[in-house]
Amino acid sequence: MTSHTPGAAVGSGRDDQPVPRLPLIERLRPGDWLAIDCAIAVLLAVVSLVGSTRPAYHVPIAVAYAFALVSTLPVAVRRLWPLPVLGVVLAGSVAVMAIGTGKEPSVAVGLVLYLVGLCYPRRTSAAVLVGALAATAAGTVAGGAALGYTQAGNVAARVAGEAVFLAASWAIGVAVREQRAYAAGLREQAERRVQAQLAEARRTVAEERLRIAREMHDVVAHSLSLIAMQAGVGNYVARARPEEAARTLASIEATSRAAMREMRRLVGVLRDDQAEPELAPAHGLADVGQLITSTADAGVRVQLEIRGIQRPVPPGVDLAAYRIVQEALTNVVKHAQTTESRVVVTYADDGVGLEITDAGHGAPADCVTASTGHGIAGMAERVSVFGGEFHAGPVPGRGFRVAARLPLDSAPGEGSA
Repeated sequence: MTSHTPGAAVGSGRDDQPVPRLPLIERLRPGDWLAIDCAIAVLLAVVSLVGSTRPAYHVPIAVAYAFALVSTLPVAVRRLWPLPVLGVVLAGSVAVMAIGTGKEPSVAVGLVLYLVGLCYPRRTSAAVLVGALAATAAGTVAGGAALGYTQAGNVAARVAGEAVFLAASWAIGVAVREQRAYAAGLREQAERRVQAQLAEARRTVAEERLRIAREMHDVVAHSLSLIAMQAGVGNYVARARPEEAARTLASIEATSRAAMREMRRLVGVLRDDQAEPELAPAHGLADVGQLITSTADAGVRVQLEIRGIQRPVPPGVDLAAYRIVQEALTNVVKHAQTTESRVVVTYADDGVGLEITDAGHGAPADCVTASTGHGIAGMAERVSVFGGEFHAGPVPGRGFRVAARLPLDSAPGEGSA
């Protein structure tokens, strides 16, 4: 059996988990407690020896003194081996009471029983208490006969007094154990709450990083694609039609400035600045017209069709719809090899529908599913955030189609996109 300090639990099972120390005694080290117990044991031994009377049954006085020492001195190591010490002290105390030289109730037995109730599971310590009560009752009865207390009332009173003292000592130990276990449970719950808060914070940070990554991809991919296409057109017509080249350069400048504004807005989020009033608000379906104009400057004419009654939509859905149209048109500019495209926005009572098609060469279905790019995957992620429906793939014959539906009733709060 290993050594024990105050508040330590021994045995096996869930109830045997170490019990935390009380704050007021945390400064005492195990050696300090051992010294205190040694002092208590010596004091009890002195009191027991001084108060001893002549033993009955013709027992030598030296044997009576030996019993007195056995019933008190082991208290010094009660924290190291509670149950063995209890057995020795209880045996010595019963012997002292049986020969009529002991003082009732036995303080030494009570001190060890307190520690048993503190360190061991309730069922185990209760069984030990019952055994201690039976042994002390037997010793008390024997001592009463030796000292002439033959009346039943006197013996019963002595047995009751001993039982009350020992039971109270055990109950105090159990109560302290329960209080410490309760405090440990509260600390464990607090630690679990902290861990849950940290996990939620990490999840929020990861979601925000994903959202910003999607925004960065959309801004960079769309703007650079348009700039590359416009630069190619400008280079082609620079000599033959200088005025057209100048218009193309102006369009490149406008596209670059718009991209820089959006980049500053995203970087501002990362820098956690409190307020930047010069930044433009997030894009939405109302800005699709400007998006189509910039796409036309890159050489792709886009036909916009609005179906249903235009109505305000939640900011998150509004931004997600704009980004889906932007990414789809970016793919048209980069991959479709066509000059014609069509965007259909459908407003309904329960959602917003988007359809972007082109008449280009398209791409085989297996190429779409095996693509390692982030465009189609990003659009699908945006739709999945709102629990919508998404489809992208080549159309029969020629061209490519991107279709999405964003419901309005299950949309996250503002900023989710």
